[in-house]
Amino acid sequence: MRHNPLFVLLTLVFLFSAEVQAQGSPSSYATGAFDEIGSTGSASVALGVPDYFFVNDNGLGFGGTNVDTFDVGEATVLTFPLPLLNVAGQFDLIVSAFVGGLGATDNATVGVEVSSDGLNYADLGSFSTEEARVRSIERHERNFEGVKRFWIEFGVETDVTHVRLTNLSGTTEGLRLDAVEGVLPDTGRAHAFEIRFERYRVDASERFLLRLKNISSDLGGQPITGFTLEKLPINEWMEDTIHSLLASDGVGEMLCVSNCVGDADGLPGVHNATWAFSLDGLVPAAPGIGLEPGRSGAHERFRNVDIDALGTYLSGFTFWVEFADGVVIPFDFDTDVVGFGNIGARYQKYTYYSSTPSLSGPRTVHYFEYADLPTQQVPSIDAKGLVLLLLALLGIGVALARSRRPNRSPA
Repeated sequence: MRHNPLFVLLTLVFLFSAEVQAQGSPSSYATGAFDEIGSTGSASVALGVPDYFFVNDNGLGFGGTNVDTFDVGEATVLTFPLPLLNVAGQFDLIVSAFVGGLGATDNATVGVEVSSDGLNYADLGSFSTEEARVRSIERHERNFEGVKRFWIEFGVETDVTHVRLTNLSGTTEGLRLDAVEGVLPDTGRAHAFEIRFERYRVDASERFLLRLKNISSDLGGQPITGFTLEKLPINEWMEDTIHSLLASDGVGEMLCVSNCVGDADGLPGVHNATWAFSLDGLVPAAPGIGLEPGRSGAHERFRNVDIDALGTYLSGFTFWVEFADGVVIPFDFDTDVVGFGNIGARYQKYTYYSSTPSLSGPRTVHYFEYADLPTQQVPSIDAKGLVLLLLALLGIGVALARSRRPNRSPA
């Protein structure tokens, strides 16, 4: 069969220029920062994913080398690679900052302002880092020193590109930033997600926690309805897959529906498990209903997936994320997640499971982001696509030259 050279050219350009996997830092996190005039807080420590390198931790955290602080009246501005959207009914921004334990004196009242142009800012109020010292949520952090999360609601603001944080009052050690995360970056994609794999407990344990976040477009983006993981080789098995991934807004959860085993079951041979979105935690939701854009499903801190301790942590895992329209995105840990290159050195100040908490070593957290082609956008041509385009043009030129040769009848 002969193909039109132009058809071949356009097909090649599309296939080799369509970039479906986001590169670099996940779109949710701040990628630019600067201390405002008079400030010396070294805002750059808050860039990218949480890595638990604190401002002015003075040895309290992993890699404590920075002695700069955000003193009272000092401020920093963080910028994001994509505008952050407003998600109805839940928080829109997460600030991670170090907080001392019981008896500690560090505290700060932190003012939060947001802007869509870097010039005009809206005041969203403030939060107190001291509040997190004795909070009853996130049970492992109660009364302990460590990095805590603070949730910010945008109110009526949207398309936020700049966030200003100011130490309004408190101590010089009260504001120790670690990361700032937007809940829903404006990706403009119909299918997009970010996933976080957090190693749990000590290195000898093969336990980990998941957080699956839908970062699809707020207009036309598809809900996430299913998630599957599989561990190979098949002679290694899951020891605990029964726990749900709870939705960030408290409505629904990703419910384990296949190979749901608990710690006490001791059933060998189970090497995969599937979760489906559920509204009541009992049965899967109707087709088309799932984690909407801006929502996420995650393990609670004391729940996890546990795999055979004889295996290698997450190596050999393959994952599938399913969207409401039936699109299924596969990816694997060794090539895709590790290849994505977003690894945070998580420092757990205390182990999670001890009645007398002890110091823990740095934990590894991996992040992976997937995004399909932007909606209503012609694919761009990358370097590989350009080479193929030139080769295709050369081939078309040869084909056209041959087609213009006069037909010669045999003598």
